[in-house]
Amino acid sequence: MNPVFIAAFALLLPAMPLGIAGFSQAALFEASRQASADAPSDNLKLGNMLLSQHRYPEAMEHYEAILSLNMHDEEARRNELAASVALALQARREGNQEAALGCLQHAREYLPDDPTLLTDLGIQAQFVHQLPLAQEVLVNALKLKPGDLTATYALARVETDRQQFPSAEAHMREYLQAKPDDATAHFGLGHLLYMEQRLEEARTEFQTSIELQPAQSESYYQLGQMDLDAHRDAESRLLFEKTLKRDAHHGGALTGMGIVSYRAKEFAIARDQLMAAVQSSPDYQPAHYYLGLTLARLGDKEASDRELTLATQLAAAQQAPARPQTQP
Repeated sequence: MNPVFIAAFALLLPAMPLGIAGFSQAALFEASRQASADAPSDNLKLGNMLLSQHRYPEAMEHYEAILSLNMHDEEARRNELAASVALALQARREGNQEAALGCLQHAREYLPDDPTLLTDLGIQAQFVHQLPLAQEVLVNALKLKPGDLTATYALARVETDRQQFPSAEAHMREYLQAKPDDATAHFGLGHLLYMEQRLEEARTEFQTSIELQPAQSESYYQLGQMDLDAHRDAESRLLFEKTLKRDAHHGGALTGMGIVSYRAKEFAIARDQLMAAVQSSPDYQPAHYYLGLTLARLGDKEASDRELTLATQLAAAQQAPARPQTQP
């Protein structure tokens, strides 16, 4: 069995009941052993019993015994999928994202042609930054179920992360054609267009996202950043203020406010804003860089050197420092 799958199984052991439907552990083990050697119907019966008691790894063992002989058994396939997804969710709740990925990869050995499993696997792989794996399985999911919107949107996000912009845009627009009222997808397309420096198109998408979902922070922030980049400081300040009304600890917006204050030579205000920014987003390089510049203007050379050194280290580590991104 996959070692990561075993790790996920271990996560559940403390919560498992001592027996199921009157079985002792010893009796359950013996029944499990016997079922593995007996007819598929016995494996299915015991697997379903274990599934109903949320003993997902053990249930999967029985479904997999069936699927290893007949991968087309519909009930075993359906319940293997249910158990593996539930086990992955349990691993996520425990904070073990790699174990969640391992659960889904393990199930893929028995359900290699299940588009739902492949889509879930692709989404989880992106979450742990295994982008080639994520793209591979999402492409396969769409071959098995062409036009599936969940897989299409997930693939667009992976392709954006991999800077495969033409295909990412095509998949995002395909999704939005079917779901034109999805504010998050409009934000995602705007972010993609912004990365390509197609600024007016990006602005339109961010504004559409806000129209659809006014109670958000990210599209306001992105619009503010675009104005900041263009040195439209008054406009950017208003947009950063709107961001901070919705998320008072938004590191990017706090940094943007600090930059606007720095440019206005309001150095004491800039210092306070940028110090709040580095507390909220300690790895955000521009916040440290502008804090270093601000402290130098205020005559605190030692602290300025410390911040500028840290900014240089972060820039080297990140190569091309990215602004904090979330979905609206």
